[in-house]
Amino acid sequence: MNKKISLGLCISLIIISITATFAVTMVVSKQIYNGIIGNISQRSQTYESLEEISGIVNNYFYGTDVEQSRLNAALVNGYVEGLGDYNSAYLNASDYAEYTAVMEGGLTGIGVETAYDYQKGSFVITHVYEGSPAEKAGLKALDVITAVDNTAVTMANYSQMNAKLYGSMLSAVQVEYERDGETKTVEPMTGFSIPSVSGRLESNVGYIKINGFYKNTASEFKETAEKLIEQGAESMIFDVRNTYSGTIDFAAQVIDVIVPAISDNIAVAKGKDGNVYKNKVYTAENYSITMPFVVLVNSTTSGPAELFACDLRDISQAQIVGTKTAGIGTMQELFTLEDGGAVLLTVALVEPKGGAAAVYNGTGIMPTVEVTLNAGYTANLGLLTAEEDNQLSTALNMLAS
Repeated sequence: MNKKISLGLCISLIIISITATFAVTMVVSKQIYNGIIGNISQRSQTYESLEEISGIVNNYFYGTDVEQSRLNAALVNGYVEGLGDYNSAYLNASDYAEYTAVMEGGLTGIGVETAYDYQKGSFVITHVYEGSPAEKAGLKALDVITAVDNTAVTMANYSQMNAKLYGSMLSAVQVEYERDGETKTVEPMTGFSIPSVSGRLESNVGYIKINGFYKNTASEFKETAEKLIEQGAESMIFDVRNTYSGTIDFAAQVIDVIVPAISDNIAVAKGKDGNVYKNKVYTAENYSITMPFVVLVNSTTSGPAELFACDLRDISQAQIVGTKTAGIGTMQELFTLEDGGAVLLTVALVEPKGGAAAVYNGTGIMPTVEVTLNAGYTANLGLLTAEEDNQLSTALNMLAS
């Protein structure tokens, strides 16, 4: 049976509905307005400060004319640095091109690995890659580099000198070195693709060193692991000490090579709103290596290398040997700029298998077996003998037993 309501009641209900809608709209609008006004106020203060500094510089700066492009780059760099996030950075056009080249193809250079021996005060070649320009020029492991491009190597500048040995451009680098008391000079070319993965067999234990997680790392890793298994490896040591370069995406690809397919995710990236960031959910489904594992870590094991260690521990029951890791459990993304550069910005928190309870950002990953190297050795792993590297020997002993 239909019920009729009076015209007066109908009009009253309409008025109440309009009033409620207006009230809700006003509350939401006020919140948006306050947010906009707050941002405008902050921006206004920033612009006023810059304008004030610009006026002072124009009136009083005693020096050459300021190059505008350099000034703009410095302003952008200062803005990003002001975030207080070590993992976010402004990249100029040259840095951006170099960064993307490394992520896409790994490191390039003359084909050597080096370390600075603080005890002897010398810059030492620890490894020369087969087929590299360095090998063809006659350089060998344990050669001491004394000068690069006519600049003598010192403890203060060895990082800058080492950087000259890398690069994708086909250009010659002058390297002066000492061997058996004799000094020689060679000019190898840069541009050689340096593998991100290397391996060797220690009795029946496969040892794999991962230097970074790049686009080609998963394929290099799979090839190296399969070769060691063919040679008789019955267990594996994965060394990610001093490994921090690369991306979470590429680390997940390497993890997928090792661990079996699981119903759970191996990692999820959560944005600032707490939701999954741009569908960044990582799974394991392609390949599996079934044998005992040990992962070597230290305080410089960071970012993608930490995800690698954490997931192998929680999925494949790998033992972790070494010292607590850096605790960088975030994801970065590149945003290109109109000036040809880019901003590398932290955009998400990485949750490994196990979710929030397994997050290591800010805390690091504690090893299951803590082993500390002797003082002064941590940054110079390439200089250690098998006897001195007690982290590696501990891992070998664990797998042997």
